[in-house]
Amino acid sequence: MNYNYILQFDSVGYFIEIFLAELLFLHAYKRKKYFWGRIISGVLTIIFILTHVNLPEMMMPISVFAWFFIVIALSVLLVLFCYQGDSFSIVSTCVAGLATQHIAYKLIKLIVLKPEFYKIYTVSPLNRVITEVVVSAIVYFLVYMIFARQHVPGKSSIQINLLSLVIVITCIGINRLVEDQDNMSINYGIAVCLYAIISCFFALTIQFYLYKWQQEKTEKLVINRLLSASEKQYEQWKAMVEFTNIKTHDLKHMLDRIEMIADKDEVKIPDLSSIRDSINNFSPLVKTGNDVLDVLLRNMERICRQNDVRFNCVSYTNRLGALDSMSLYFLFANAIDNARAGAMTVSDKDKRIVDVSLKQFGNSVIIHIWNYYDGVIDYENEMPVRQDNVEGHGFGLKSIKMIVDKFEGVMKAYSEEDVFHLNIIIPL
Repeated sequence: MNYNYILQFDSVGYFIEIFLAELLFLHAYKRKKYFWGRIISGVLTIIFILTHVNLPEMMMPISVFAWFFIVIALSVLLVLFCYQGDSFSIVSTCVAGLATQHIAYKLIKLIVLKPEFYKIYTVSPLNRVITEVVVSAIVYFLVYMIFARQHVPGKSSIQINLLSLVIVITCIGINRLVEDQDNMSINYGIAVCLYAIISCFFALTIQFYLYKWQQEKTEKLVINRLLSASEKQYEQWKAMVEFTNIKTHDLKHMLDRIEMIADKDEVKIPDLSSIRDSINNFSPLVKTGNDVLDVLLRNMERICRQNDVRFNCVSYTNRLGALDSMSLYFLFANAIDNARAGAMTVSDKDKRIVDVSLKQFGNSVIIHIWNYYDGVIDYENEMPVRQDNVEGHGFGLKSIKMIVDKFEGVMKAYSEEDVFHLNIIIPL
């Protein structure tokens, strides 16, 4: 068979394998207008180019590598032609597809190093195609389950993606050079295949898990710093709560004495109900057993009212005094502020509601906070992420999760139609 024809056939197969591998990671990207027309016309154009290029009868290994690198570039251009998004993010996604294809390719090479499998593989072109399809399908499925399905566009590091690209291209280049060596022993061939598979798997791990681990570590440090920096704010709040409780008690006692003396001496005094109502506005909205939390809930009701959000709060427990006040302060302040921000996005004013309930169940307290919202909430590792980046759901919940874990409790956030729910159970 003509060498040029064989190389053209291999080029088309290589392009299709790479493109299918790239599609595994592209599920989260938005498609451009006339997507299917773009993809069909693009594939046919590239196949036409690859089958009508006249290549030299004999090519050096470096020339073959350069030619296949052109095939890779064509697949990347097709992806950019069909999908919307940051170009660098899309290209780095294509690198992941390239690594996936190379793992499948080297696994096939590893299998056919066994003489019995080699005979089956080479007995006919159909056997070769079936073997490559089956092995590639298995590899692609495993890579999708381990890496691709959790891919989020834009959430990556330039340095990490460049490192992954260098590893994959270097691996493919070295394998291309050694693959054309004559009289290569089976052990040497096994070593080359394993090197390629491990290198590409390592590149995928770097690209998808190293950045995620780095991001989670950074977020945890940021949250800890925020909590630490807010300790002074909490101390000021606690002092204000104590001062407010004392003065409110004194004022109530004073009004009671004025009214009692006025009744006794039959002295006519102005109506004091407006003053008493003002004092009651400083009184706790509910009784939870924790003075700081009680006043915080009253203050959050005032903040919600100022933002045209209705705040409902009920408590069926008064045993929260045994829990750390500072942690409760951060937990409820963050949770209610998140709910308020979500409720403020609702166009229907009747649905601008934040509802908080605390119930005791056995030796635990159940906290349920819900609010209406507009927009779309996605979930990543069971934590909500707003697509429109509206402040209110996402980063704040991570600090809440840290506090719940500190209490050895459990937390679940979920959305149901246009209502967002936050459930927390804390052992008392």
